[in-house]
Amino acid sequence: MSIVMSDITPLLKGARKIVIECARVTPGEKVLVVTDSGRDLAVAYALMEAAMEVGSEVAAITMRERTAPGEEPPPHVSRAMLESDVILQATSTVMAFTQAKKDACKKGARFAAMTGMIPEILTSPALTDTDFGKEQETIKKMSGLVNAAKKAKVTTPGGTDLVMSLEGRTSDACTSILDAPGCASGLPDLEVYIAPVENSVNGTAVIDATISSSGLVTSPVTLTIKDGIVQKIEGGKDAEVLRTLLENQRNPHVYQVAELGIGLNPNACLRGAIIEDEGVLGTAHVAVGDNTVFGGTNRAPIHIDMVMKDPTLELDGTVVLKGRKLFF
Repeated sequence: MSIVMSDITPLLKGARKIVIECARVTPGEKVLVVTDSGRDLAVAYALMEAAMEVGSEVAAITMRERTAPGEEPPPHVSRAMLESDVILQATSTVMAFTQAKKDACKKGARFAAMTGMIPEILTSPALTDTDFGKEQETIKKMSGLVNAAKKAKVTTPGGTDLVMSLEGRTSDACTSILDAPGCASGLPDLEVYIAPVENSVNGTAVIDATISSSGLVTSPVTLTIKDGIVQKIEGGKDAEVLRTLLENQRNPHVYQVAELGIGLNPNACLRGAIIEDEGVLGTAHVAVGDNTVFGGTNRAPIHIDMVMKDPTLELDGTVVLKGRKLFF
């Protein structure tokens, strides 16, 4: 294990934006920064410094890096989350699907999910140059189109060709703004996402950007999907890593396609950190595993997002996104 600590000074502008504009931290609030042994501690300390500057009561916890996406934090971390008004999660693996996060939000905590957060994101245009308030109108329009649609089709130049039913499902969104008790969002993620009808997803997904559990792909990973279940995972080293991770769960529900997501942050870029990558305008992503947090029915021990470049998204036969161009 090697814990890294960089200079926090260049990171404070981004940390302050997260604390003040996004998480809306106010004086006296109890703020918990959760990180792990796989992260650069400069991120956690920059967030802590920014929270102290606004007069909050802030604490930081560094836990052992979890072995799989969605693995629960240790009990003493879960208890600290329950006592917090705002949780700033800057860990190596996703926590959004943990019971600890669900319980904390149910009690009223505002949860900022920053899975895979690296110092570079705190200085990136995705965070520092994005007017998150202004972008809410785009999110609202895309959410409305997705909610009104019965069917979705996603194709990409890389070979993706997927169809799925959205009937009876309601979208959710990462807005990067935490303005109500119990709310949660990825930061600096801007996206609309939905749980498609589980057995309706068919076709091929070619993952040519990022996999949340391993970072930027070195060669495309091809998923063959039938009736919502991943039947084959083909490709090079990245495919092998994904296959091994899913097999090690020893749970058939990890092969369920759980999500369709649409990136909408115009200033984000692909860098291998999922919390920025899945929000890049000009990408779409699918996920396997758990989707019970946002209206699905598949309960699984993990949730893995997989990002595709340059998608064309059709809703009920109408193109609403092609590459980075929105049609509304």
